[in-house]
Amino acid sequence: MLRSWQNAADMKYMYWDSDLEARAGQWSEGCRFEHQMRGYGENLAFMSSTGPAPRPRETIMDGIRNWYNEISLWQRRSPQQRLQFCGAACHYTQLVWSRTSRLGCTLSYCPVLVDDRGSTYRNAMYFVCFYDPQGNIVGQPVFHSGPPCTRCPGGREPCRNGLCAGPDIARRFRRSAAITESWMCQSPKVKCSSPNVPEKCPTKCSSENEGIFQTHRYVTLLFSDDTDD
Repeated sequence: MLRSWQNAADMKYMYWDSDLEARAGQWSEGCRFEHQMRGYGENLAFMSSTGPAPRPRETIMDGIRNWYNEISLWQRRSPQQRLQFCGAACHYTQLVWSRTSRLGCTLSYCPVLVDDRGSTYRNAMYFVCFYDPQGNIVGQPVFHSGPPCTRCPGGREPCRNGLCAGPDIARRFRRSAAITESWMCQSPKVKCSSPNVPEKCPTKCSSENEGIFQTHRYVTLLFSDDTDD
């Protein structure tokens, strides 16, 4: 949905990537609120509490909402400025970077989260998204405005919800949809008490947190109209 809203002529369809999800999970479980800078686009967010841990859905939705709301800062920039450093709108520009086609996110509970200045936050939910290809490249436009799918990177491509969806993306989407349920059942981090956990999966549950299931569910709902509700 978010990428479809941009009225872009060259916006690629973004699909969930299990390798990026695993890499994001390795990073979030380290409980350090800083960028790893290893060739992927990165968006980070967290919520902490002096009481019960923040709810997974609230953490995910609040993080993505704050990233996207940077659009107001981006819109104030001149066309020349938009080709320079993304400034205070880097989360938004990575979300809608037209050439990015793969996304993987995860949510981890951190008893203590440490940021790059050494400040600590207790009882935190840490939300990490990795993107590939990474965006925010100086000198390149975030996207080209125009009628949807009229400037797709591969030339004439299928158009899915206003996004450029080549054959490889369509195949990956079908495969992702087919394995989603079985993959959720294999997750060791789904909380048994969550109402979203399939009833046939209780032996695969633990009491750690419900982050894996919630992250995949809510992030894909925001990035694609095709995910089952």
